[in-house]
Amino acid sequence: LPIYNEYKSYLRMAVESKVSLILSAVLSITILAACQLFKSQLAETKGMTILAGGLSSLFFMFTLTAIGNLESLMFGKGFEIQLIPEVLLSLLLSMGLAASVHRVSITICVLASLVVLYFMNSISQQTYSTPDVPVTKSEKRKRK
Repeated sequence: LPIYNEYKSYLRMAVESKVSLILSAVLSITILAACQLFKSQLAETKGMTILAGGLSSLFFMFTLTAIGNLESLMFGKGFEIQLIPEVLLSLLLSMGLAASVHRVSITICVLASLVVLYFMNSISQQTYSTPDVPVTKSEKRKRK
């Protein structure tokens, strides 16, 4: 474990939770406003509807980050994002944003959001999980 503890000292967050909350909330609102502002242009061609789905998945990522940071500020650092309330809420909000642009954007949004969620989870596991230490059993010898 000494090597892991040495390595863990390099694994610091880029910004604090308060700053990350503000940044992710501002980026979520910016993507929401941009999608609503350019709704007619995003619905014109197939490529633009795919772009709208991608933007909606970015909205998912930033919304989930903002919710997670808000919860860590309110409930402490050990609080984890759960699948049902937080992830589902972020996914439904991003699907609503995609639906306001085009129906095809919803499908792209869901698929891209699942990919984003997978990579967010893997990065989180690499950063915050503790390594598994194998349990060794010492054998006792029987005396004759």
